[in-house]
Amino acid sequence: MTSLNIASLLHYGIWRCIGYLAFSRIRVIGKERLTLVGPVVFVATHRNGALDAAPYSFAVPLAMPMVSAQLQRLPLGRFLFRGIAVARAKDKARGIKANNGKALAECIELLKVGGQLFIMPEGTSSLGCRHLPFNRGAARIVARAMAAGVRPIIQPLAVHYEDPTHWQSRVEVLIGVPIIPQNADEIAIHQSITDGLEAVGANFVDTEAQQMAEKLAYARILGADLSYAEHLKKLEGLITPGLSESLRALEAVAKDKGLFLHQGLPLMPLRLWQSDLIKWLLLAPIIACFSILNFPVLAAGHIASQLLPDEPNVISFWRMVVGLPVGLFWVVAVCVGLFVCAGPSWFVLYGAISTVGLLAWYRFRKLTVALGNAVFHPEVRAVLVTAYRNLAERKAHE
Repeated sequence: MTSLNIASLLHYGIWRCIGYLAFSRIRVIGKERLTLVGPVVFVATHRNGALDAAPYSFAVPLAMPMVSAQLQRLPLGRFLFRGIAVARAKDKARGIKANNGKALAECIELLKVGGQLFIMPEGTSSLGCRHLPFNRGAARIVARAMAAGVRPIIQPLAVHYEDPTHWQSRVEVLIGVPIIPQNADEIAIHQSITDGLEAVGANFVDTEAQQMAEKLAYARILGADLSYAEHLKKLEGLITPGLSESLRALEAVAKDKGLFLHQGLPLMPLRLWQSDLIKWLLLAPIIACFSILNFPVLAAGHIASQLLPDEPNVISFWRMVVGLPVGLFWVVAVCVGLFVCAGPSWFVLYGAISTVGLLAWYRFRKLTVALGNAVFHPEVRAVLVTAYRNLAERKAHE
């Protein structure tokens, strides 16, 4: 195994741990389309700040990313955000420098030896209703590589977050169809990259349409092992009046009755809620112990997510930036203290509670919302169950 692959796997391990801490589940959709041999340029949408690295490194762990030079200014940044550094226009405006010509040459050399390159052509992230303009840097690299005798495959990827600003939400990476460029025409290659990314990303006419599609996609996967990303893509176009009316009726009931919401929807157990109550009662003491034992970490991450971000797309990033070092310090301190003062059994117990609490957090939130509605608003159960069944049966488009 080459030193490059070892470094890639180490980087993958670090970001896999970060992904485990940040998200309830990371899933790759369309693995059968993934190209893992030969020179490959992975092009990807950019949604949730630097935290996009977690799901993407899970999908393509051996790819060498192009990164903003601002992320490598500090030693910790260089450790977490390995890659070929480039200075964007806004980086240069802030006085952050990088040798972009040298970076371009490094990318081409990597492709010459059959390596994998990872690029987010938007250059910056946004949680808006559609993608930002794609820069032509990726197309330029592919065109120059082809002029040098290399024929890389272009693979589009898109990341889709169910609830991007909340801790322990779920995320999927949708793999697109590989693109084989026919010639070194930079303009044609850029257009094919744009088409490929639009085929896997989700784009809407406005924020209202985006929010409606996100809620409908979530409603359709409730209680089933279905892909959120694929259902979101089906809702890109004009949503049928029947489907939008069903969602609005559901939202009207939730607002009128003051129902509890999860990802914008009022959940309700579809079967006997007593079985869900038993699960909740089993998880509640574990979640309570987890929260108390790790309160400084949870509080630090929450406060950072409220005070530091200037845009929604960096809320999760700031939670990670503050929560990760605080959490590392806290866990080490608690583990050493318990091991020395109380014995190894308490050390093991703390680790078990923290692990189970982390794994159960997402499920516990959903159970709490659903049971809260079932217990405090039983009169709307029939209405909600009927509404969700109507949403599941209706088609996305006419």
